[in-house]
Amino acid sequence: MREEVSWWYKTAQRNLERAERAFNVKDYEACAFWCHQAVEFALKALAIYLGHLPPKTHNLRRLYEIVRNNIVLDEQLLSELTPYYSVSRYPDIFMGIPNVHQNTAARFLDFARNAISIVGDTLGC
Repeated sequence: MREEVSWWYKTAQRNLERAERAFNVKDYEACAFWCHQAVEFALKALAIYLGHLPPKTHNLRRLYEIVRNNIVLDEQLLSELTPYYSVSRYPDIFMGIPNVHQNTAARFLDFARNAISIVGDTLGC
């Protein structure tokens, strides 16, 4: 495996750990952001592994399009999670600080864990 793939995947795992820590201290907005980052980095790792240069985007659906022939993820959750990168970084766009419910954060965390696991299995990690 290319070293660059390993960097992206290991960072995805670290981002998942950050999401879990945020969830545990009830910072659900941070949890959603780190879940997004974990999935984004895992998808970019897989794209590179498959020989693609991933686009500079935070759109999880767009990244998934590159790897969808190799893994299966819940596209509805990809779409739902995608805006949380911008929401958490640019409150003026969304008219204030987002309020992420515990159940939403828990769904995103489960999804991120699953995505990291599926990508890891595909990479042989």
